[in-house]
Amino acid sequence: MEALGRLARRLALPALALTLATASSAETSLEAAAGLHPMTRVFSIDRRLPRAMRPVLEEAARKLSDSRCQEILEDFSDSSGRPLERNLAATGQAMPGYLEWVLFYDGQASAPCADHAVLAWTNPGSRAVHVCGDQFAAIARGHTGDAANILIHEALHTLGLGEGPPDAREITARVQSRCGR
Repeated sequence: MEALGRLARRLALPALALTLATASSAETSLEAAAGLHPMTRVFSIDRRLPRAMRPVLEEAARKLSDSRCQEILEDFSDSSGRPLERNLAATGQAMPGYLEWVLFYDGQASAPCADHAVLAWTNPGSRAVHVCGDQFAAIARGHTGDAANILIHEALHTLGLGEGPPDAREITARVQSRCGR
């Protein structure tokens, strides 16, 4: 591992060197000495979306790292009655990392975003979440925690949760109750 890290640095492959440097605690000191920064989460965010998306996604991942927040998966099932917890397990991911699999697109021009009360939308089971950029940015500016709860709500839909019942307000209220504001 150490030899690959030296080779990557010599070949000027900083991303590979960064990945290898963070692989073990022994190499963490090499990272600091080389002036490299710890790896950050890699979210798939459409570049047309507001810059406010990254901190909100990071807050959502932070919230989902808490076991109390993860209990939200036990609260809901998909349309066939399968618990969302099982759907997540089938992906091989833990909830915070699962957010990195979700694709966030600019949905501002979509029909659902014409309703100014809609901040984001998806179809149950789809990995694509369409974010209503203007509306979402407005809430994200002053209420990062609330905006993060909206993204957690949408992540539940990507795991198969439908709406009606439960309705959107009930889902978001349950996310807030489990994950905080």
